[in-house]
Amino acid sequence: MTGQLQCKDIPDDVFIGAVRTAPASVALGWRNRWDVHEALEAVMGRDIPYNLLMAKARKLEVKGLLGGCTCGCRGDWHPSDECDDPMYCCPSVGA
Repeated sequence: MTGQLQCKDIPDDVFIGAVRTAPASVALGWRNRWDVHEALEAVMGRDIPYNLLMAKARKLEVKGLLGGCTCGCRGDWHPSDECDDPMYCCPSVGA
């Protein structure tokens, strides 16, 4: 892959897989964006700009595949199928 990496260059399942492999908070099961960023770079085999990481996370949230905070204040994420409170965080789960 040459040129500037874009959201479309990161498959949804690869990003969600990186979320799943990042260390989870024992209390909540959510993964922080720094650990997800590291896991995604490892699986992609290249640097992922921070703004691209956040843009892809927002796209996955809109698709209903990712729950948590994608505005950048916290960056605690989880796959929507792991959501404990779909009314709060992942309303499109099962829709």
